[in-house]
Amino acid sequence: MTSAVSFYLLNDAQANREAFACRLCQRALQEGLPLFVWFESQDAMERFDQLLWTFQASSFVPHEIDDPKAPICLGLSVPEAIFKSEQKVGCLNLTNQAADATQFDRVLEIIEANDAAKAAGRERFKGYKQQGITPTTHQIK
Repeated sequence: MTSAVSFYLLNDAQANREAFACRLCQRALQEGLPLFVWFESQDAMERFDQLLWTFQASSFVPHEIDDPKAPICLGLSVPEAIFKSEQKVGCLNLTNQAADATQFDRVLEIIEANDAAKAAGRERFKGYKQQGITPTTHQIK
């Protein structure tokens, strides 16, 4: 699988990573790209699940937890069915470790405008470089 990795750098200290992640989920739906959203904790996943229901009053982002058939699948680990999918699948990585980019057609990373997030992002960037992928970066204002 050919992978692209994109880093979205939030330049505003007030910008919210989860709100931007909701926008990326909505965009993936519009583009027809199934998306796995990877979390490190149950609490973070449940908060994001609730946020997808409420972040925009005028639209709904269809999603499920641990259901690889859902257009947006939230989970703590990648479901096996995603590896076997013939369809392109993206990963929105909300963890502090680099995803195995070979498992996805596209990996999305969001970096908040604080020193800790930037340091963790640099480590993930290095992880993708070690996988032979040069990530692209996008400044979000």
